[in-house]
Amino acid sequence: MIKQNGVYQIPVDINGVPMYFIFDTGASLISISSTEAIFLYKQGKLTSDDILGKSNFTDANGDISEGTIIVLREVKIGNKILKNVEASVVNNLEAPLLIGQSALGKFGKISIDYGKNEILFE
Repeated sequence: MIKQNGVYQIPVDINGVPMYFIFDTGASLISISSTEAIFLYKQGKLTSDDILGKSNFTDANGDISEGTIIVLREVKIGNKILKNVEASVVNNLEAPLLIGQSALGKFGKISIDYGKNEILFE
């Protein structure tokens, strides 16, 4: 983990593309901006088959916005790989990348070592 601007970021490979996500236990889904979704689509890492549909999302401020639900074929954190994880695409070009419960919950028990800036998957 890297602490930056008061939040912890972790390296995550999405469908083989490395990105940094904010570790957010309050987020229900992995969340990416439309910028990353377009990039993944142009690289052939996201296809129309991966798009599930539209949904409304509530952010930390209580604001509701529309987004798109997609399936990420592979989410890799360290040496752990998850397959077919649902994520949301926020209709905002500058939305932060959030790693949420749709991924974290599939790892089972995790612990955080703030002294070493590590997330441990048990």
